[in-house]
Amino acid sequence: MKGAAGDRQRRPCETNARRLEESWDMSIGKMNNGAAEVASAPPWHTMETREVEKRLSTSLENGLTGEEARRRLSVHGPNSIREERPTHPLTLFLRQFQDFMIYVLLTAALVSGFLLNEWVDAVVIMAIVVANAILGFLQEFRAEKALLALKELSAPTAQVVRDGKVTVVPSRDLVPGDLVLLEAGDRVPADARLVESHSLKTEEASLTGEPGSVDKSTAALPEPDMPIGNRINMVYAGTHVVHGRGKALVTATGRESQLGLIAEMIGEAEEEKTPLQEELAKTGKRIALMCLGICAFIFGLGMLRRQEWSQMFLFSVSLAVAAIPEGLPAIVTISLALGVRRMARENALLRRLPAVETLGCAQVICTDKTGTLTLNRMEVREIRVPGSPPLRPPFLAREAEGTPQDSLAIILSCACLCNDTRLQDGEYLGEGTEVALIKAAEAAGLPVEEIREAMPRLGEVPFESERKMMSTLHPLDRSFLRSLPVETPLVLVSKGAPEVIVERCEFLLQGNRIVPMDGSTAGKILSEAEELAMEALRPLAFALKPLQRTGGSSGLEDLEEEERGGLVYLGMVGMMDPPRPEVYQALALCRKAGIEVVMITGDHPTTAMAIARELSILDGGKELVTGSELASMSDDELTERVERIAVYARVSPADKVKIVRAWKARGKVVAMTGDGINDAPALKNADIGIAMGVTGTDVSKEAADMVLADDNFATIVNAVREGRIIYDNLKKFIYFLLSCNMSEVSVMFLGTLISSIHPMRPVQILWMNLVTDGFPAMALGVDTPSPDVMERPPRDPKEGILSARKQLMVFRQGALLSLGALAAFMIARFSLFPQHPAKVQTVTFATLVLSQLMHAYNCRSETLSFTRLPLLDNKSLVLALAGSLFLQLAVLFIPPLMRILGTDYIGHQGWGVVLSCSLLPVVLIDRMKALGVRG
Repeated sequence: MKGAAGDRQRRPCETNARRLEESWDMSIGKMNNGAAEVASAPPWHTMETREVEKRLSTSLENGLTGEEARRRLSVHGPNSIREERPTHPLTLFLRQFQDFMIYVLLTAALVSGFLLNEWVDAVVIMAIVVANAILGFLQEFRAEKALLALKELSAPTAQVVRDGKVTVVPSRDLVPGDLVLLEAGDRVPADARLVESHSLKTEEASLTGEPGSVDKSTAALPEPDMPIGNRINMVYAGTHVVHGRGKALVTATGRESQLGLIAEMIGEAEEEKTPLQEELAKTGKRIALMCLGICAFIFGLGMLRRQEWSQMFLFSVSLAVAAIPEGLPAIVTISLALGVRRMARENALLRRLPAVETLGCAQVICTDKTGTLTLNRMEVREIRVPGSPPLRPPFLAREAEGTPQDSLAIILSCACLCNDTRLQDGEYLGEGTEVALIKAAEAAGLPVEEIREAMPRLGEVPFESERKMMSTLHPLDRSFLRSLPVETPLVLVSKGAPEVIVERCEFLLQGNRIVPMDGSTAGKILSEAEELAMEALRPLAFALKPLQRTGGSSGLEDLEEEERGGLVYLGMVGMMDPPRPEVYQALALCRKAGIEVVMITGDHPTTAMAIARELSILDGGKELVTGSELASMSDDELTERVERIAVYARVSPADKVKIVRAWKARGKVVAMTGDGINDAPALKNADIGIAMGVTGTDVSKEAADMVLADDNFATIVNAVREGRIIYDNLKKFIYFLLSCNMSEVSVMFLGTLISSIHPMRPVQILWMNLVTDGFPAMALGVDTPSPDVMERPPRDPKEGILSARKQLMVFRQGALLSLGALAAFMIARFSLFPQHPAKVQTVTFATLVLSQLMHAYNCRSETLSFTRLPLLDNKSLVLALAGSLFLQLAVLFIPPLMRILGTDYIGHQGWGVVLSCSLLPVVLIDRMKALGVRG
């Protein structure tokens, strides 16, 4: 059965994986009236642009006609992702009542009110049930919005060419075959094949997981099965253009786009209950059945004794209400809600109350690299200039001529000139690599805008992926490049891949001298570039060429392309998307708490390995696996190896789901962090999904259980700690409630067998239920944490709150409380007040209430005596116990209240029995803990 279930779980993912690979075919499978035979068409990225034009029955010059666009819209439907009807709020509210304990409590309330005319008790029970439902409803109301958020990622409008004219249409009206215009800053409205590109770059990290921009091209690609991130002649819905401009033919819209297929994957992920929800459901049902059985037995015993049936029924129902911990659902919800509020103050926003408990027992955190472990922002981490050791931050330029710092000023000045960023509202906008260069120059103390104004751009050769370099022409201003040994009026500045720049360099700048570059020097520079790459640094080389004449861009390109074009090598910079500073400590705390951290990224294996080693994720014999290696593994193979794999590189969304499911197959509680569209399916399938609130997409936020408002990985550690604290406190009040309720049932059951006088009146049972099961239990739910809360491994999720050992502990504590109250009952019944039933019941009533209130302190720790814990640190508990004690004394001494509850004055002897019999069991329980008796 388990295997069959596993197969059923895997099929949706496998189905969508195949659909992702074959999306090109589906996107045109419904094309017009057989005008184009497309069933056997190859993937779009392998076609030449004219072939794409033919297959889509469109025009590269004029686009579609308006009439044809409308016809295709009726065939394909709107360009919007799949939507599911949200659950009606009323349905969601009524769902909160689908619990066995709730059914029993509602029945008891109806019986108490309509049959027994005990309307106060009925109203109290109903108030507790409804309050619990309202809290659950408010927290889960937004849980149905995951797919709706995907709509917000679609561009609201798009520029298209129809009937030969450029027009703006709503993006939902786009159809396959539309000719779309793209510019810097545009969000791509649909999946499309590029047919024209002018220095076009797109940011696809939210889809592929790979940081940085992607250079786009129109050339056909040879491999039909290459990953999405390598299809540089395609653009995809939900990504955006960061540089340049271009034109593209739409190939897939709506549900058939990559974004739409991911939406399908999210929608097919099944919701799972948390371990706490499952355990409380089982516990509540078990307690309710046991209590109802005992109450039925007592009712039957009363009938055999020929007692009044209505009184016995009232007595049995009252005992059932007291015995069944009806406060348990409400206190659990309130405790979780208070924990959620504390977590919100720490920038961790919970979308579902029980999710905090799941996070508290998390054993594995699968985290995305880009934007989660790293800043998702390129930074210059190293600069190498000829003849000097590597320079690292903080950079300092403008020292004596000929020094490394002066060479640094030259290379960074050139980085400012050969740069397309623009200053807007005090911020530099542009491609991430170029912004990083500007920030490095500013950090080194260079006046960036003054340099640009003094040496304006006269011409350029834009960066192209085929050339892997960029060049700009400027007048030479010696005030900023005073140590540059050049007297020409112009200078050509170039940047690009080290191997391309070095190939075109004939000289290099060493200190304040230009010297020839020989083959060994060139080889050494290329070796340095490889070293940077091995350290996860992206190398970018700079060179310049003195010029006497001006020329157009074609002339510049001719100079640039000369085999030994006289370029002077200046040096290279190494850039990376660096780890967040706070991540180091957060990961150390995770290891201390016994939590496994796994890095999952779409980035290159070399980069992933370097980052993982720097963060100590890839150590201790752990392995790195690539997406292609993962694809070759069966589910069983991955499940067997998954605990040895710490880093996954070049993976797809379906791969991430596969990884999460492999961990879950090992019986682990898995948390998944992420911020992109690509993370949403795994977030949905994980035991708890954690999304980034600042850099995260709406898709990931709505699919997640928790959102980090500050994108701080350390917040996860705080959330784990809070989850553990909350679970510890849940156990405290659950054990308190159960042991107290067991003592109540035991006293009434055994007392009824011993004597014809009931140990307590029905109204006293209900009152005791109010003063002991309410605020004291709730105060235990917000108790102060244990000092070792983050120094122990995660608890076993298979070990429920009421394991066999815990059940024995609860039984022992309840039995001791019962013996104390029964001893007081017997002393009062047969010695002190044999002729006064009201006094006997008052002694038993007072003894059991006082012992339960003192027992709350015993429940603060399973191992430590309450004498070793601060008595006043939990102010809520102190106030709750003081309030309950005041109410209890009021019904024992204030005549009007005494008449309502049927109590009587018991004198000094009676109070002596009450105090001794209530204190003794509490001391015995405490001493057994001190002696190490756990079960």
